[in-house]
Amino acid sequence: MIQTILIPTDFTIESEKLLFCIAELKKTGLKKAILLHVVDIFQSQGLAPMFEKNAKKKIAEYKQLLEEMGIDTITYVTEGDINKTIIKVADEENVDCIVMGATTSGVIKGKLTGRTTNYISRRSDKILLIEKYNKLENGEEELYSKACSAKFSKVMVPLDFSDNSSKILDMLWQMTDVIHEVVFVHIIENAKNKPQLEHKKTESLDKLYEIGNDLEKKLVVNYVVKEGKPAKVLDELAEEMEITLIMLTTHGNESLKDILLGSTAENLLRNTVKPILLIPADNR
Repeated sequence: MIQTILIPTDFTIESEKLLFCIAELKKTGLKKAILLHVVDIFQSQGLAPMFEKNAKKKIAEYKQLLEEMGIDTITYVTEGDINKTIIKVADEENVDCIVMGATTSGVIKGKLTGRTTNYISRRSDKILLIEKYNKLENGEEELYSKACSAKFSKVMVPLDFSDNSSKILDMLWQMTDVIHEVVFVHIIENAKNKPQLEHKKTESLDKLYEIGNDLEKKLVVNYVVKEGKPAKVLDELAEEMEITLIMLTTHGNESLKDILLGSTAENLLRNTVKPILLIPADNR
């Protein structure tokens, strides 16, 4: 279960709206939140004390909001390298999950950009939850509405039948009390001909049925096998099936992790309007 989370914040409007999504995590057993603001050591240029003073005032407001939701909250304001500090604090506090945000038109603005999200994905062994926001047009003003409500009602789980899939299954079993429906998906790439494609579809469905059989006692389980480019197919399917959360796993070693995050996961992070729960294969 997700009991302790780390929320890095840079005080942009996206970071602030992220807080309103946190209450849903109480369903997973959330008890403690850690708010972190890092004054960028590379950009502060001697003004760090002033930045830290302002940040402490603002982060106290965020803390009050979370505590009004019934979530025990502590805060950190420190100077350093943003990426490395997030990972360091996550490890020292032994958090279960790092929560960050993105708009549906791209990664969030400000310091916590796509580079940070990708860095955390590759270097941290923590679960990463990327919330999503719908960007609304209102003249010159930028407005955002959260897209994180009912997050656990219909969860999509792409599977490649590797050993790493077991990590997602472990997470599903931990969350059977909060997830209503799960959709297992396998994407077939590069079938040489139609007979081979049909054979792979049948074989893949059998494997999905085997994986989901026991879960059917606890959840509504659906099975889908599609052909095509994984990120594109998953994104389209998530929209078509009104998925509320996509759960992905990464490979265990750095090189394979980079390959995954450079394609399927990274493209989904950039393009999908759905929240993503990214689970490292080496997560414990």
